[in-house]
Amino acid sequence: MLISWRLEKMIDLTTFKPQLVGEGDVNIFLFNNDGVFVEPKVDGIRILCHKKNNEVKLYTRSGADWTKRFEIVLPKIIEGILGDDVIVDGELAVLQDGKILSSNSVLQKNLQQGQRLVYFIFDVLQIGEEMLFKEMQLTRKQSLRLLIEENENVCLIPFTCTNNIVDIQEFYKNVVSKGMEGIVIKNCKPYYPGDRYNWLKLKPLRTVDLTIISRKERKDSKGWIYTLAEDNKIIGTSSSNLEIDNGSLVEVGYDIKYPRPDGYKLRFPKILRIREDK
Repeated sequence: MLISWRLEKMIDLTTFKPQLVGEGDVNIFLFNNDGVFVEPKVDGIRILCHKKNNEVKLYTRSGADWTKRFEIVLPKIIEGILGDDVIVDGELAVLQDGKILSSNSVLQKNLQQGQRLVYFIFDVLQIGEEMLFKEMQLTRKQSLRLLIEENENVCLIPFTCTNNIVDIQEFYKNVVSKGMEGIVIKNCKPYYPGDRYNWLKLKPLRTVDLTIISRKERKDSKGWIYTLAEDNKIIGTSSSNLEIDNGSLVEVGYDIKYPRPDGYKLRFPKILRIREDK
């Protein structure tokens, strides 16, 4: 039975903390949950959207109002979200040739030819006085299907339900083969603001070999901050409690590689090991 939760006003998106994704063991997560929802992970900017009186406001996960920044896509978001006084959760990303570009592309002032902003919606938090974020995942998904009418700038995130690790592995392989960032595995529970233990992310590990060219001790004295380079071009820095000599070759794991005129930079670089075999 659907329980109606009532409030005197809408959620304040300037202070509301969206539910986050964490990391962990997929098998343990499955064992602790009787069935899960599996979705593609979109590499965009987390956006909470409030539609009211045929207008929308867009807020980042930290509560910043970014409505004016994305004025170009507002009419289509208004058109795609049916009903009024609605709050949904999703990722705003740039699509080009059917592929989602990195989150850095969303921050560009001007879209390049062939690019378009797409709001990928995966959850609904509130409809009028009905506090849907306190409902179970399936109830929210069902409500979302009735609420969203997809267009070229608004898209529902696809998902599958399973309690089988093989299904998750196949879904993951299919998503990654299409160039997407990975998957998010969610339990069936309500939406927990600020929590990062009930949604799990799974992404491929990417690595590159780089050279240590300098180091300095961390202010907390719990390791070192190393400057990483490739062919004498600085790529970035990474912190590690390993003590590594300058000139050493190290294997560095990273999330995304961003091209730039003088080479590239890495998102979330992490030194994995010293390459003593090279």
